[in-house]
Amino acid sequence: MTTIQDQFAQVDLLFAAGLAAHREGRFDDAFAQYEAALQIEPNHFDTLHHLGILGHASGNYEFALEFISAAIRIDPRVPSAYCNLGNIFKAIGERDPALESYRQALALDPENVDALYNLGTLLLELEQYDEALACFDAAIVQAPGDAEIWNNCAVALQRLERLDEALASCSHALTLAPQHVPAHNNRGNIQAALGLPDAALASYEAALALDPGHVEARVNLGTALQVLGKPEEALAAYDAVLEAHPEHGEAQHRRGKVLRQLKRHDEAMEAYRRAIVLAPQSAEFRCSMGSLVLAMGNAPGALECFDAALALDPESLPARNDRGIALQRLRRFDEALACFDAILAEKPEHTEAALNRANVLKDLERIDEALAAYDALAAIAGETAPIWNNRGNAYEELRRYDDALACFDAAIALNLDYAVARWNRSLLNLQYGRLAEGWRDYEYRWENESLSCYREKRDLGAPAWLGQEALEGKTILLFAEQGLGDTLQFCRYASLVKARGARVVLEVQAPLRGLLGGLAGVDQLLAKGEPLPPFDYHCSLMSLPLALGTDIDTIPAPGAYLAAEPARAAAWEERLGARRRPRVGLAWSGNPHHANDHNRSILFTQLAALFEQDCDFVSLQKEHRAADLAALDASGVLRVDAHLNDFADTAALCELMDLVISVDTSVAHLAGALGKPLWVMLPHVADWRWLTERSDSPWYPEARLFRQERAGGWDGVIAEVANALAALPRG
Repeated sequence: MTTIQDQFAQVDLLFAAGLAAHREGRFDDAFAQYEAALQIEPNHFDTLHHLGILGHASGNYEFALEFISAAIRIDPRVPSAYCNLGNIFKAIGERDPALESYRQALALDPENVDALYNLGTLLLELEQYDEALACFDAAIVQAPGDAEIWNNCAVALQRLERLDEALASCSHALTLAPQHVPAHNNRGNIQAALGLPDAALASYEAALALDPGHVEARVNLGTALQVLGKPEEALAAYDAVLEAHPEHGEAQHRRGKVLRQLKRHDEAMEAYRRAIVLAPQSAEFRCSMGSLVLAMGNAPGALECFDAALALDPESLPARNDRGIALQRLRRFDEALACFDAILAEKPEHTEAALNRANVLKDLERIDEALAAYDALAAIAGETAPIWNNRGNAYEELRRYDDALACFDAAIALNLDYAVARWNRSLLNLQYGRLAEGWRDYEYRWENESLSCYREKRDLGAPAWLGQEALEGKTILLFAEQGLGDTLQFCRYASLVKARGARVVLEVQAPLRGLLGGLAGVDQLLAKGEPLPPFDYHCSLMSLPLALGTDIDTIPAPGAYLAAEPARAAAWEERLGARRRPRVGLAWSGNPHHANDHNRSILFTQLAALFEQDCDFVSLQKEHRAADLAALDASGVLRVDAHLNDFADTAALCELMDLVISVDTSVAHLAGALGKPLWVMLPHVADWRWLTERSDSPWYPEARLFRQERAGGWDGVIAEVANALAALPRG
């Protein structure tokens, strides 16, 4: 007969056999032995406990939870059971029960290393870094030789921005365990945060030498290479990760950042899209896409990205800050200001939001407040190039040239290659007639990410020409950039390049091809997108003043350097009918997407005083804004937009005008290039090409300039134009 003692002995033997199989990884054998033990003694604590551990190891968490809980009901005084219960809850994402389980283990045994370590790692995940560090410190007291604890302690210290201590902790982990791959990787992260990219790179390489398949280390290696100015190598690192792990969203995300740095924007956008597909809950990925969309000039699209990011993480400061910038670009200044104010209310030391807030105050024409905000920010963050640059923009709004120039100079002194400040200084110098200085800095437009020419820069496969090389017998490609008005203004330089003995190929925007067909000095005219012929050099039209040394007294102003086609002019003459009184062509608004359109364009209703004059008015605009249509149709101004097929038509129409009155649009440059009498209505701070103060233009001898005396003061300009119209000779 089997006694109770025999049964207990049999249970112990079965449990021991199961435990041995468990430790050897023979889970099926272990399960069979444990199950046999429970057939004899259903309440055997160790068997129940280890069945729960076995379920956890095999990923059967429901099974594991059942048996661990049963074990605890039998004996609620075993710390390790609570620790293992916490591990199961953590594995299934039940963080609060996991925390409670670890704390129950520590209530039974405050020195339990496993419970301290596991609680610390969970607190790390929950971003409770001080509490996590306290757990790791307590665990180190009990197990000072455990490299894993030292490594996690380093992570907590890094998150607390105690970087020197973090580096020391991580280095100690590696002293204890030189082959510890995660510690090598974490040391690299800490070194990167300390601004030691070379050391970080060495740490990631050490991790990968021990484990070439360590994904996180290879991703971090890519970031270190990017920081070290090796974007192609960084790209190769991310590509290697994605080849082995196509589902790795962070590698796609960082790959997008490198591609953006390489100005391969379409590829960067695709990388961000793929990253978002792989990790649709990542606010950071959507924020990165929004930043690129914004840099590419699509503020509405960027705003959608930032809103999507904030729907996922309403507290994301990067997304909130970038959303404010998008609102600013959309000229929704009050909303942008509220956005930055909210960030600063939560985090007064957020210097980027503080700078953006000051910029919005400038946009709101609260210039004194903006200047005070820049000064306050500098007192906190120190004088930086962006602060000086934006302070210069504010002084420029006040037309305080010397103060603005001093600010741009200070920004550049802090960062010699700061393209934004170089660009702003160029515009300021050009505006005030210091052309030689202005043209030099104007070349930094190619490095200014906020400009369209930066995004459209091409590798043309030949050297750029800026005036140094002889052109005799050479072919040079001159190409248009920026807007139609820029092309119309600077195409005059083609004949000067031709005079140097070059064969001149000119590439222009398609709408201008018909008009520029007869431009002097051009051997071959192309529309953008057409195949380019072989050439020896290339130069943008906007760089020709630098290449040819143009100063205020040497501006080539040949009068009419463009001409309308006689046949088109005759057709338009017939369409307009008999001339009864002076014909005045009008252009009062330009491209609504132009960055300065809010300053340069006028509502049609504001022109009413002009129509009291004894003239025939003709709209020279192809496009009319919806807000203007009713007043335009009721005004008696002749609309011919249905017949304006291209700029050659507009030129023919301009040719028949006695006078062209325009705001600062391509029509003004067209009329000037045709040598027509031209009156230009300008805002208080006008574009650089119209200089300052002057009522004439060295670029267009037939032009007369009418300037606002104060920002937004169009009424005074229009009254002055109306008086000038009244004084025109009749008959």
